[in-house]
Amino acid sequence: MAFSDSSATRSTVGAVILLALSAIGCGSSTTTTSPVSPTNPEGTNPANLLTVTIKNGVYSPNPVMVKVGQTVNWLNSDTVAHSATDSGVFDTGSIAPTSAHSDNGDGVTFNTVGTYNYHCTLHANETATVIVTR
Repeated sequence: MAFSDSSATRSTVGAVILLALSAIGCGSSTTTTSPVSPTNPEGTNPANLLTVTIKNGVYSPNPVMVKVGQTVNWLNSDTVAHSATDSGVFDTGSIAPTSAHSDNGDGVTFNTVGTYNYHCTLHANETATVIVTR
C-alpha cells in the first residue's frame, strides 16, 4: 500500500501527539507525605505513620499521641542498639544503630484506645509512652 506525502505527514504528527499525551500521563504521582514534624523527621512518612526517634537513649516525642488505626515506627539515631517493648502488646526487637524498626514502613499499628508504657529491653532506664485516642 502506498501513502501520499500528506497522508504520511498526518500519520507522523498523530503519532507524535499520541506519544506526548502518554508521556504527560506517566509523569504524575499521587504519593502524599506529611510535612516535617517531630513524628515525621525526614518528611517522608505517609500520613498514618508516625516516627519516634531514639537519640542519646531518649525516645522523642514522649509521649507520642496517636489516633486509633495509626502506626508508630521507631528510628534509632544512636550509635548503639535499642528496642521498644510493651510486654504482651508489642516488641520491636533490637533496632540497629542508624536504622528503623521497620525499614519497609509497617511499624506497630495501635487499634485500641489506651496508654502504652514501653521500654528498651537493652537499657532499663529508657522508657516512654504511646497514648492512643479516638
